[in-house]
Formats: sequence, C-alpha cells, structure tokens
Amino acid sequence: MTTDAQATTPRVPVDAAELRAHLRQADPGVLVAVLAQLTGDPAVADRFGPKISHVPDPPERAGVTDPDTMEELVAAIVDGLDAPRAPDALAADDPALFTRVLPVALGSDVDDEFVALLLEQGGFQLSQPTLPRTVPIPESTTVAIVGAGLAGIITALSAADAGVNYQIFDRNDEVGGTWLTTTYPGIGVDTPSAYYSLSRDVNPDWTSYYPQGGEYQAYLVSLADKYGLREHTRFGTEVQALWWDEDRHQWQIHSVDRDGKREVSFARVVVTAAGYLNRPRWPDVPGRDSFAGTSIHSALWDPSVDLAGKRVAVIGAGCTAVQIVDACVEDVEHLTVFQRQPHWVAPRKRLSDDVPEHRRFLGRHLPYYANWHRLKSYWGTADNNYPVILRDPEWAEKNLSISPANDVLLQMCRDYINRTFGEGTELAKKVTPDFAPYGKRIVRDPGGYYAALTREHVDVEAAEPAEVNPNGIVTQDGRQIDLDVIIYATGYHLDFLSTLDIRGRDGRTLQQEWGDSPRAYRGGTVPGFPNLFINSAPNYSPGHGAGANFSMEVMAHFIV
Repeated sequence: MTTDAQATTPRVPVDAAELRAHLRQADPGVLVAVLAQLTGDPAVADRFGPKISHVPDPPERAGVTDPDTMEELVAAIVDGLDAPRAPDALAADDPALFTRVLPVALGSDVDDEFVALLLEQGGFQLSQPTLPRTVPIPESTTVAIVGAGLAGIITALSAADAGVNYQIFDRNDEVGGTWLTTTYPGIGVDTPSAYYSLSRDVNPDWTSYYPQGGEYQAYLVSLADKYGLREHTRFGTEVQALWWDEDRHQWQIHSVDRDGKREVSFARVVVTAAGYLNRPRWPDVPGRDSFAGTSIHSALWDPSVDLAGKRVAVIGAGCTAVQIVDACVEDVEHLTVFQRQPHWVAPRKRLSDDVPEHRRFLGRHLPYYANWHRLKSYWGTADNNYPVILRDPEWAEKNLSISPANDVLLQMCRDYINRTFGEGTELAKKVTPDFAPYGKRIVRDPGGYYAALTREHVDVEAAEPAEVNPNGIVTQDGRQIDLDVIIYATGYHLDFLSTLDIRGRDGRTLQQEWGDSPRAYRGGTVPGFPNLFINSAPNYSPGHGAGANFSMEVMAHFIV
C-alpha cells in the first residue's frame, strides 16, 4: 500500500510541450525510477541504467546521459503517464522494484539493510513497526507533547498514526518553535530543504535549496493547517513542571498560561519536544552590561534594530555568526568579527541556491519525482557521508584529518580558504582551524561570508573580547573598538531540559539523575522516569550530516 499523499501525486492535466520541456532538464536517474514505478516494470533500470552516469551536483549527485537517451526516456515517461493502468500499478512500496532502481536513481550502490529506511525517507511509506505490538494501547491514553516546533509536530503526527490521543503545549501563539522565535538577519536552513522536511509530506514547492527562516516557518505552519494540529494544541501555555504520580501512574503537568493562570493536568505519557536551542548563552565578558549602545543576542533578535550605517561587532564564528555577517555586511559602516575559534567552512557549490522551475514543476505534476529528489538529498547528506567521521588511527596519527575520506573534505575547505584569502596570508591563518572536519559542526557559507571578511570595512579579531565598556570593546591586546551595536552570536546553553522541573519516581529530579553527564536509553528514555520520552535528547543525533528532522522521526518511531 502507498501511505504518503505526496507519493501519489494526482495526475493534473498539463500542456504536453511544457511537460516535455521540463522533463528534458530533469535528472535522468530520477526519471528512470519514476518510470519504473509508473509502469511497475523493473526492466527499465536495465534498459536505461547503463547509459546514465552521475556527477557531483550539490546537495546531491546528478544523473547525466546523452541527448538521444534523454529523448527516449522523456517519451517513455509521457507514454507511462498516458497509459491506462490499474490503481495498484503505482508500486511505491514494492521493495523488489525499489531495490532495482535505487542505484540508478542515487548513483551509488545501496546495501539491503537500508531499503526499509529509504522507503520511509523517500516518503513512499510511513514508518513501519519493527516489532509487533503485544498489548493494545488503551483508548483512554493521552500523550502530552511539550513543544510545537518540528519535533512536536513529528511526534504528534506519529501519535495520530497510531490512533493515540495527543495534546500539545506551547508557550508561543503559533507552531514553529525555534523557527518562529529566532529571526536574526540572514537566518536560514543549512541542510538541503528537500531533506530538512517531513518524509511523510514531501514538499515540491521549496524556492531555495537552503531556504530562509521565513519560508521554513511557513512550511511548519502549513503542516499545522493540513493536519489539524491547532485543535490539539494549547498555545500560550508554558509547561513548568512534570511530576510523576505513582498512585495514578500518570504524569502531573504543571502549566501556566499567558494570563498567569496555573493548572495541573494529567497524561499517561509525556514527550518533551522542546529542543535544546532555547536558552541563549551570553559570554562571560567583563563589563558586558555597561555598553551604552545596542547589545543583542541572536536568539533574542529585535526586528526594530537597524544596522544600516552602524559600527557593528559580531561575537562568534559558528553558523549563526556566518549568516549574520553575510546578511549585514553591505549595510554596516564597519564590522568587526570576534572569533574565539575558527570553524571549517564549506563553500556554496552552486551559483544560486534557487530551486530551478523544472524541479518544482515536476515535483507538483509528476508522481514520485519530488519523493526521489528528497531521497537523493537524504542519501547525499546523511548515511552516504558516514565514512567522513570514521577515524583511521594510522592516518590520524600523521595528519590533521582523521581518514582519507575526512581529508577530502578538509582539502575542499582549505582550498576555499586559499582561493578567498590567499595561501599563507594572515587572514587565511586566522580562519583555518587546527582540528579535523566534523570535530565541530561544519558551517556552510551562504555565499558571501568569506568574501565579507576580505572587505576593507571588515576586521577579524582572532580572540574573544577582553572587556566591554560603554563605548565598545577592548581587544585582548588593549585596543579600543568603538561600536554602536554588539551582536552576540554565542549559541545556547546545552543543558537538556534544565528549564523544566521534572521529577520521577521517589521525587528524584532529572537533573539529579543526569548531573554533569546527561544520557538516555536510545536517546529518549531515562530509568526512573516511566513513560517520559525525550525527542531531541542527549546522544541521539548523528554527527555526519543527518538533519535533526531525521533524528526526530526516528525518535518518534521509537516512542510510538
């Protein structure tokens, strides 16, 4: 059975010439996979596969072929759309057919162990149980979900799939979580948009491979609209405490609404989906509160702040700082970047991040096309990158990188530094890390960050500020930098669930259980806290490129 609405895109009448024109620009590997599923015929992989090769085309590998083969493939697709067929001919979840066309579509061999996962990540079927449910879920069961961001949305939909009642609590007035509240200049997604979305709801309408925050927030709002999440959500309600009630075998949920009204409700199961990017971290710099100008943390951005013509300092060198610098460099009078430690920065590999019209058109009108592109984006971003983080002890002993695969990434980033700043220059030295790629999170250049650092009105200080005073910042070597605005792009406190008073059996708090070393079974459960699940938990995220959305879906699968 096919269980994803996007996987069965309805046949909408379109102009034949327009369809053919868009098909000619498409990825032939993806078209072969689509054709196989339209016809239910795996032989098309043998017919066209040997004539298709793959080349790098970030964020994935693109199939290429000769013009004659492309015309033959386009004609076959058009015929396949027009041919009469039984309703079950759209064999979206036929593992044998799927396995035959995978190498042609993805441009690499795929082990059988990944087939079930890829069926789900392509949006061809919903998450399937791996173990039989031995005890039915009581109809009276209610799952309380804390947070209406991406993790909360994913958890709610998984609960609905299982026929379980759910209630979402969120302190804001709209869904979105971090994407609703974080609005600094340049905020955007740095995971490919086709992948950084719900596998169950493949979106063909992304305008950018790496959309701005507003577009991503609009996507989350559209999910709430489509699946009726608002009728299950208590907006403007902050959960402050979760206490296990041993007598009732339920969780007490202590909340307060925007009017200050306090309430205690109960649920058999609680899922915290509040994430961990929600408590801004301010650096411990002497005199920070003495600055007479505007001080603002990127997580608490005030849209009324105008940077035009101002002397601005950005403290930080991670993803947020990179996006802010890229966005504001043209407007400011002078910009100083304070960098405690450089990150490896990957170049933007396309001239434009705009999604081409042919991909959006085919995603809307050609069944499975958007699904296969999502799958290619996932495979190229996540598990296919696993060798990059595997340490080769002999290699690592002699090199800064940890393996030959890791070294390919290091050389790409180093080449980008040398192209931009000149090999061996002072600025090149300042931005070059002394650790292997993925030792810290890789940062993607939105397109103008490194170039911004070369501008005459931009300075890079390779150290933290020594002191803040009313006029600006004093550097480590004693220089005074006068400023109008200081932007702290210094991240968040990564102390999981520290803002919630969570008490399990015998009144033991979660913070007592964790101490300085938070951990959870399979990332989501903690002994002594029955029926408490954590979506966005300690040690649950892979470190080799997989998006947080993937981890959230996996955790929701485990919970339900």
